[in-house]
Amino acid sequence: MSTAQWVFEPMREADLAAVLEIERLASPSPWTPGLFLHELQLEFSRIILARQGDGGAVLGFACWWEVAEEIHVLNVAVHPSKRRRGIGRALVRRMLAIGTAAGATLAGLEVRADNGAGIALYEGCGFARVGQRRDYYGPGQNAVLMDCRLPMDR
Repeated sequence: MSTAQWVFEPMREADLAAVLEIERLASPSPWTPGLFLHELQLEFSRIILARQGDGGAVLGFACWWEVAEEIHVLNVAVHPSKRRRGIGRALVRRMLAIGTAAGATLAGLEVRADNGAGIALYEGCGFARVGQRRDYYGPGQNAVLMDCRLPMDR
């Protein structure tokens, strides 16, 4: 699957069911419908989708905030049946490009310490580990803090 087959577009409320299905399959603590709907209402929040072609199935999504000169990554997920094809990397790179165009100079995130695939994805997109938050996701569930300086050669 190549990026030429993917279409990236902002999430709309009509996409909620598809996004929730991916979120439920991808996350041990999935977001609720209300959380996604709330993000759609915030002026500084962005959610983009990767679709299979124009109007096709939702393959994955990325949600982030653009605040001042910073991108704060909130959630990135790809349908489990579509992983390891570059969709996650394409979503993260698209998110960073959009943020850079809006004037961001730094991107930051928290990722579960036991999410090796997520950490590898972010490191492959230019993020570096800068710390950790103990018990961020609950008792004994630490987060790795990661940052990426922008703009950078993608």
